[in-house]
Amino acid sequence: MVHRALPWLATVAVTALVGGGSYWLLGFPSLALFTGLLWGASAGVLVRIYQRYPDRATGTAWRDKRWTGLGIGLVNGAGLLGVSPFLPIPNDLRLGLGLLVIGTGLLGYQTASMAEMERAPPLSRAENTAAESVE
Repeated sequence: MVHRALPWLATVAVTALVGGGSYWLLGFPSLALFTGLLWGASAGVLVRIYQRYPDRATGTAWRDKRWTGLGIGLVNGAGLLGVSPFLPIPNDLRLGLGLLVIGTGLLGYQTASMAEMERAPPLSRAENTAAESVE
């Protein structure tokens, strides 16, 4: 049975946890608010994708993983290395900006995936297997 409240529960819980933790650690209300909202929305969309589109899990072939790896690698690089220790900002602000950048990339990837999944018809098992075997 699919629980309709689960994506909302995940959104609220992660928003409160990340937003509250960010505010407690950093002390910047607007940064903590939007960081919490980004990570909370990401959790909600992830649960929704898992519930509604279990047949759309990314395959293990290079064709499936290359674009995911490129996007995630660059966003994480921007969040971890782009907001580098060489910038003249305090460490707590650097941490907050890194969480904000990574959360933005995660939400962008998930919402783009969700938009594509809602636009396309569901995959059958045969189509899914055939798509993974073609490289």
